[in-house]
Amino acid sequence: MKLLYLFYLSVFMILVFAGCKKNNSHPNTPKAVTHNGNGQSSATLPSAPAQLLNFKINGASCAYDSLSVSYYYPVAVGNSLTGFTVNYDTTATTAFYINDVRVKNGGVVNSTITVNDVLTLKAINVVNQTTTYHLVITGMPIVMLTAGSTIADDDVNAKFDLVNPDYQAQRSSLEISSNIQISIRGGVSRAFPKKNYKVHLVDESNNDIDKSLLGLRNDNSWILDAMYIDQARMRNRVCTDLWNSFNNVPYIDKEPTALNGTRGYMTEVFLNGKYNGVYCLTEKLDRKQLQIKKQYGDMYKADFWTNESAFQGVSAYDNTSSTWAGWELAYPEIGDSPAPDWGYLYNEINFIATSTDDDFSRQIASKVDINNVVDYYIFINILKATDNENKNTFFSFYDSRSAGYFFYSPWDLDGTIGRNPGGGTSSNEIIGTANNNLFQRLMNLNVNNFKGLIKARWAQLKGNQLSKSTVAARIEVYRKLMTNTNAFNRERKVWDNITQDLNTEAAYMDNWYSTQYDQFDNYVNSL
Repeated sequence: MKLLYLFYLSVFMILVFAGCKKNNSHPNTPKAVTHNGNGQSSATLPSAPAQLLNFKINGASCAYDSLSVSYYYPVAVGNSLTGFTVNYDTTATTAFYINDVRVKNGGVVNSTITVNDVLTLKAINVVNQTTTYHLVITGMPIVMLTAGSTIADDDVNAKFDLVNPDYQAQRSSLEISSNIQISIRGGVSRAFPKKNYKVHLVDESNNDIDKSLLGLRNDNSWILDAMYIDQARMRNRVCTDLWNSFNNVPYIDKEPTALNGTRGYMTEVFLNGKYNGVYCLTEKLDRKQLQIKKQYGDMYKADFWTNESAFQGVSAYDNTSSTWAGWELAYPEIGDSPAPDWGYLYNEINFIATSTDDDFSRQIASKVDINNVVDYYIFINILKATDNENKNTFFSFYDSRSAGYFFYSPWDLDGTIGRNPGGGTSSNEIIGTANNNLFQRLMNLNVNNFKGLIKARWAQLKGNQLSKSTVAARIEVYRKLMTNTNAFNRERKVWDNITQDLNTEAAYMDNWYSTQYDQFDNYVNSL
């Protein structure tokens, strides 16, 4: 009996010690996570929250990426940060180390960090379990989106945090936080795995609030452009920057703060604690941007190729509908006062499509701004913007009482500079008037010496805003930013539709534009 008692006692003690053995794998340690081809995360093991919570540097939030078990913090490119303060949640972390140096909550780290530095972080909890992270220093602003439900077509409530390393130069704040309403935006791009988002800044009661982001306009409505179809993740921004450099609204003397295009900056976005890639945070192209006269101006956006968007004919319209024949209302909208009226656009298209040559020649200058059309014609040809001939454009007028002529504003320029709207390569070609009836009639009738105006304007732009060196320099700005911060490599790891490195794609863009420039120069000379 005594031997049996000793046997059971031994078994019991073995089981107790086995159960009390220290577990080196913390239950909150993030597990390995990979991204599939659709950009969705698929965990090999269930992931768990990070043990290091509310991690901040100099009072600004660091973005967490559960895919790489890393935190991100931005430092301005070309600058460094020395003697920075660290904060974290002490209820989850009782001891914290940066590169094996212990740092207290609120403590100062007397070392220097610059872009592309990667530091090792260790967080230890009350039972002496350790979780290891990396701190990645990027050079681009970071945007953190936290949504409690799936982001879809309808607005959902979420949180927005922007940390801007260039806040001093832009006279902004290091971190801007806000409640938001967010939804997916775009037409064809809705089907892409990497989504575009429209963001509305709101207060706790969901009332719009205006804030200036990245030194841009003070507003509540913003866009996060995913640029997914573009191999370079920059064409829309490069081309819009080019347009802004030589064109503005025809009534700029009356509205000196107006802009006939958007401005924006590259950012890195984190969605619900996961790295989501490079996005361009941009202003909206709307009444406020164009400074269209309230109650007397209108904006229409061409979305699809139709006879109406090509100015070739008209069909009946319904003023209770927000869309008509490939167009959509941009301002005013349904429910606004005064109510929107498709009649202005209908009459404009009907005149272009059906007027006699004599009437067209005599009256078209009072119905469209000829100089704006000249600029737009040069713009879409020098870039071979085939997707912007009769769609992806705004057609607007400032004031029906005194300035009722329409003018162009470009939008969505991913399919340019050697790439088609589907993302494939596009050979050099002059698209000319294509099937745009406005261009065709202006060119064929040579209204107001339209050909001469193109020649004169090209002579101004070819050695300046649209020169080979100027365009190459603009491409280089974004290439350098995304490669020197390693952001493009991170984008490639998350989204697998990029087929080559950015250096190769940028060189292709440079060479393509050089050839297109020469072809267009010859074309203009032949007019």
